[in-house]
Amino acid sequence: MEHNNLSLLYSELSLNPDLPTLAERCKLLTEILLDCTSLPQTQPVCRCLGAYLEEMKAGLTESMRDFQVVEFEDEAEQPRQKEWLLEDTEAQCDYCRALNHILLVSHFDRDMLPHLTGLLHDITHSMAADVVAPQSAKTVIHIIS
Repeated sequence: MEHNNLSLLYSELSLNPDLPTLAERCKLLTEILLDCTSLPQTQPVCRCLGAYLEEMKAGLTESMRDFQVVEFEDEAEQPRQKEWLLEDTEAQCDYCRALNHILLVSHFDRDMLPHLTGLLHDITHSMAADVVAPQSAKTVIHIIS
């Protein structure tokens, strides 16, 4: 199913929730996945999580377009490091999407289910922490928009 069509199945997504709200929903869905013990239980949750992760990815991509982080050790010097705001979070979102896809479409040993859902849970919670309470920088950060 195409990304936009899948999003229409979940009415909350039509309200265009912000990144922290999407991150919290993803966390909740991964907590539900931890309680799943079989593939038939995981698939509906993974479909819903997939829709939320797609929206999360789109929101992160939009954020990446608007903001860039440039670090200066001294105000007068050239930028020492340039990176996109939430770049690591975008990578975590991609990892979550990949793990969710594996849970949704792959056949795997039932003994692996708790490990896969646990890993998805941990990465999702780390991603959400970045969005809900961004880590503080050690040097002065200028945001260029």
